[in-house]
Amino acid sequence: MIQVYIIDDHQLIIDAIQQHLEPIADINVMGSNTSPSLGVQEVEVSQPDVLLLDISMPEMNGLVCMNTIFSKNPQQKIIILSTHQEISIIKKALKVGARGYISKSTGIHVIDQAIRQVHSGEKYVGNAITELILADFKAERKPATTSYIIPTLTNREKEVLKLIAEEATTEEISQMLCISKNTVETHRKNLISKFQVRNSVGLVKSAIEFGILS
Repeated sequence: MIQVYIIDDHQLIIDAIQQHLEPIADINVMGSNTSPSLGVQEVEVSQPDVLLLDISMPEMNGLVCMNTIFSKNPQQKIIILSTHQEISIIKKALKVGARGYISKSTGIHVIDQAIRQVHSGEKYVGNAITELILADFKAERKPATTSYIIPTLTNREKEVLKLIAEEATTEEISQMLCISKNTVETHRKNLISKFQVRNSVGLVKSAIEFGILS
């Protein structure tokens, strides 16, 4: 029998899932909690076969919960429950290690299918989420236009950029690279100009998008 635990800050969601799964012979809801912090503690002890985890909770979001759980049990199988269908959130959840992602707008009938699929070692995202992922992949594969040209950087600019991404201060970069603070700021301004952004945050974001920073 597949042992399932549910963490969701809405008791109504938990009750609906339990009511749906109760008559299913091969799946048992071994526990649940509306408190993510308490739920995570119970999961660490009970180690269910599959955890159904809400991603949007005020006390602790699902991504933080997953990181906490995986630090103790990297093999824990987790299915995200979410009202969000933004591709960035979906990709973050899957990157952190979720084995499944279910939109709460989907019919509850998919829950048992997803649980069985994830328990067997497969992943489950459903047709709607699959279409979003494929659409995003196709968008990323579009050929670059003349306005999307990767800036050419000097070796020193690459060094400064890497340290900026690591949140080093101007003074720290100056000391690490044995250059003056004025020189660091000159490199920073040149990088911002080359990437056509407004500040260091935009600089790092663009560098990641261009694949210059991983």
